[in-house]
Amino acid sequence: MRKPVLALGLVATLGLGGCRPAPRDPAQWPIALADLERGSAPADPGEAAYRRTCVSCHGVDGKGNGARTGADFTSPTGPLTQSDDALRVSIRDGKTGPIGTMPAHGSLLSSTEQVAVLAYVRRTFGRGVIVAIPVVDAGVDSGP
Repeated sequence: MRKPVLALGLVATLGLGGCRPAPRDPAQWPIALADLERGSAPADPGEAAYRRTCVSCHGVDGKGNGARTGADFTSPTGPLTQSDDALRVSIRDGKTGPIGTMPAHGSLLSSTEQVAVLAYVRRTFGRGVIVAIPVVDAGVDSGP
């Protein structure tokens, strides 16, 4: 008789009964301990969007858990070497790379938030990363 009660207790405790937690305010989670102690969420909309949608894979340090769970933004050969246009497409539509697939965030982030999160990532993790600028062949004949 105790087994069914125990099983029901485990189902409820582990959330296996189809119950979902109450929705959270997107600006509320995840928040650093310092912000919790101050009682405030980040004022920077790019940082707020990063915490909401990017931190779980790319981490608080932007290194992607040693490039195992997400691309390492701090790498001199990483994704921040790409143009802003290419990175906004990746954010909006997702991208498959050597680590795996980053899901599309176009339905999670407005275009303004996409621009803000990219600016935050560049500012926070992109120091020393050089953006490669593609050379466009303008059809100029450089031969003799």
